[in-house]
Amino acid sequence: MNYIIPLTEITPRDQPRVGGKGYALARLAQHGFQTPLTYCLTVNAYNDYVGTTGLRERIFMELNRKDFKEMRWEEIWDASLRIRNLFLTTPLPSPLQTELADFFRASLADKNLVVRSSAPEEDSARASFAGLHESFVNVRGEEDFVHHVILVWASLWSDAALLYRQELGLDIEKSAMAVVVQELVVGQCSGVAFSRNPNDETQAVIEAVYGLNQGLVDGVVEPDRWLITRGTRRLVHNPPPVRPSCFRPEGDAVALVEMPPELAAAPPLSQEQVWQIYDMALKAESAFGAPQDVEWTFDQGTCYTLQSRPITTVAADGQDQRPWYLSLRRSFENLKRLRRRLEEELLPAMTVQAEELQKQDLSSLADADLAAEIERRHEIKAHWVAVYWRDFI
Repeated sequence: MNYIIPLTEITPRDQPRVGGKGYALARLAQHGFQTPLTYCLTVNAYNDYVGTTGLRERIFMELNRKDFKEMRWEEIWDASLRIRNLFLTTPLPSPLQTELADFFRASLADKNLVVRSSAPEEDSARASFAGLHESFVNVRGEEDFVHHVILVWASLWSDAALLYRQELGLDIEKSAMAVVVQELVVGQCSGVAFSRNPNDETQAVIEAVYGLNQGLVDGVVEPDRWLITRGTRRLVHNPPPVRPSCFRPEGDAVALVEMPPELAAAPPLSQEQVWQIYDMALKAESAFGAPQDVEWTFDQGTCYTLQSRPITTVAADGQDQRPWYLSLRRSFENLKRLRRRLEEELLPAMTVQAEELQKQDLSSLADADLAAEIERRHEIKAHWVAVYWRDFI
């Protein structure tokens, strides 16, 4: 069976097989957008993998230990961990392994890759799964390629993705995953463009960082931000951020590197490029018939469109819950930074404050001073409880 479809050969009838992200990229290419070399590994590959190996039954056994709606988050987390471990310990069936290896050697052997999720229900007008499934940047070599395809499949069963599907009322047992495989374009700057600002429909928003988009996606690198009034094309560049670092490919991963001073002093986009990206976002909106969130990168003066998804409407209560689900998982680089923050900043600061409180002689205080100290300690406790939930949990 041929599991792989080039972007140029995807038709509307292929959408259920290539997922939301894959089909959107095909639409972009057909409308004249500059896209990287891209292939889609269809859901047939995922279904054959979980079907042939018996994984599907084992997944459902984990999820049917009790009514999914009655499972606490801790139980969902445990089930998710066991399911994803099954993917890591279950070899590919021989025919699928052979086809992926042959495809890689014929088409991708000399390229650095981006391996992205593309679930059939992903990035629909009803919901945005952006960030809830895994994507991997700077994948190199046949073994790493196959390994990261499996990791993308496994991310279909993360606790965040399971909880989000439950909230949307999707049938979890029908979930499947296609995979988008792109040649990595190492742009001088990258970013996102919202053809319509989710918080103000009269505006468009463009955000840009130097290097790869990962820092922007992870919230590690603060972007330059431009607001554009859609009707009058009035452009406002928000106060520029500090630009100390950016993400670049390094070996078989990506790394946060220090910015050269001459780049750090200037915005990543010229005004001409801002207008070019704005027009691209409007063109994407026209192509899909709905406001779009477009990811892009500039390389040697060429603007590449990496993906496009609809901007979903905010919930009726005004609260978009997806950021909470996104907080349940972090990239490996993000986790390493969090660990350093816990070990090098927060735990020492807690220790210093505890020792300071312990040394204080409360018995020597007058009643008014004691009342003030109790109030101060109450505030200190509230601060550290908030830190505990935000960073430690």
